[in-house]
Amino acid sequence: GEGNVIRMGFNEELDVLRDLLDNSVERMKAIEASERKATGISSLKVKFNKVFGYFLEVPKSQTNKVPESYTRKQTLVNSERYITQELKSFEDKILSANEKIETLEKTLFSSVCLQLASSLERFKSVALVLSEIDASQSLASVARRNNYSRPRFSEHGKVKVSSSRHPIVEKFVADFTPNDISMSRTENFFIVTGPNMSGKSTFIRQIALLSIMAQIGSFVPADDAMLSIYDRVFTRIGARDELASGKSTFLVEMMETATILSKATEDSLVILDEVGRGTSTFDGISIAWAVSEFIYEAVGCHTIFATHFTELTELSNMYTGIKNKTVRIVETEEGIVFLHKVVDGVANRSHGIEVAKLAGIPEAVLSRAKEILKVISKQSALDKAVRVLTAEDLKEIRQSKKGKMNRNQITLF
Repeated sequence: GEGNVIRMGFNEELDVLRDLLDNSVERMKAIEASERKATGISSLKVKFNKVFGYFLEVPKSQTNKVPESYTRKQTLVNSERYITQELKSFEDKILSANEKIETLEKTLFSSVCLQLASSLERFKSVALVLSEIDASQSLASVARRNNYSRPRFSEHGKVKVSSSRHPIVEKFVADFTPNDISMSRTENFFIVTGPNMSGKSTFIRQIALLSIMAQIGSFVPADDAMLSIYDRVFTRIGARDELASGKSTFLVEMMETATILSKATEDSLVILDEVGRGTSTFDGISIAWAVSEFIYEAVGCHTIFATHFTELTELSNMYTGIKNKTVRIVETEEGIVFLHKVVDGVANRSHGIEVAKLAGIPEAVLSRAKEILKVISKQSALDKAVRVLTAEDLKEIRQSKKGKMNRNQITLF
């Protein structure tokens, strides 16, 4: 509908019409020069306006030289305007050219479409091949440019990645710190603690990204990577509400968690970045604790759980397959320094006040927060003697996880 669809050289009639429009000014000048020469009227001009169209304008002092073939069109105070058969023909062609071009282009385009329709399957085949080439070439270029390595896949649920990196974050952070991870069917649940900004979220997300990249056929940002094949990657990340549908931030968080608990299988990867933070501390810890036990006992999939609830690290003393990881920091007189290195262990505290200081919170507020923290820590310490689940508890948890996905239903989100 916008024109300029058919290129020059495809249709002679269309080329002539376009040439007429594109060179109308030059043609006017050519007619003007020709008429001046034929009549000897040097001041003769060819003009155009929307009311009278194209015409020849001759000063009244020169009208005695006007030939009989001229037809008077309009009389002015100082000049006469005329039309000739040649100029009338030129005017008709110019004024109808746009309409003819539009009609002709639509006709030609429809004709081409009808011809191409008979080869539709060929075009689909070519498009598929080109898209595969494009995707493969893009992945190869990125892998070469960013020093990615070729991943291997384990048949026994093992994951062993050396010096893994986040493919996006490393582009925006100077001296990105790589990290290792090793998981198996028996050591399959990691609880990662550490302060804000230390790199917990980046670490857990990059493991998920590496897994997805490997399963679409890409090399991965790591020195070496052996990965498990996952049916799905589930994530519970971030805080958001859906006010329009009456869902609070915590409700959305719990709905996402519920989906994971009901849909994940032992072949899934679950990434949890905080669970239970949208409610009271003890409610949140209780939910996060129970969710962890359920995933470990009833689902049994690879899980990485980043949390500020250091109380959850007690789970490693109760279950052999749950391991604790933390992000190293260095405390100095000026504040904390983030090393972004994930190691075995537990964060001794969240360092939230130190992060608040980095954000510019006034010193008076920080000092008061430290005083309050000391009081709350003493009064709210979690009883370390949390009971170990009984055989009946475990049986109930495992029985509640029913309807696992058939491998024929496996999809990758």
